[in-house]
Amino acid sequence: MNIRIGDKNKIKNSSIGHQYRSSNESNESEGTKKFHEKHPILFSLFISIVAGVILLFSFWETFIIWIESLLK
Repeated sequence: MNIRIGDKNKIKNSSIGHQYRSSNESNESEGTKKFHEKHPILFSLFISIVAGVILLFSFWETFIIWIESLLK
């Protein structure tokens, strides 16, 4: 970086300010976000449906009976 003091000041080969982002820019671009970050409501709805299907299995009936016997 060359700086001349006096008349006809010139700055050459300088990169001041190029390495910093402005405060208005986000750290992540929109293209790098994953599906659950872009659509949290759809993702939570999907997880709720999956949990509901898992709870429909007959295995849970014996598990519930076992828990009820512990609480009596």
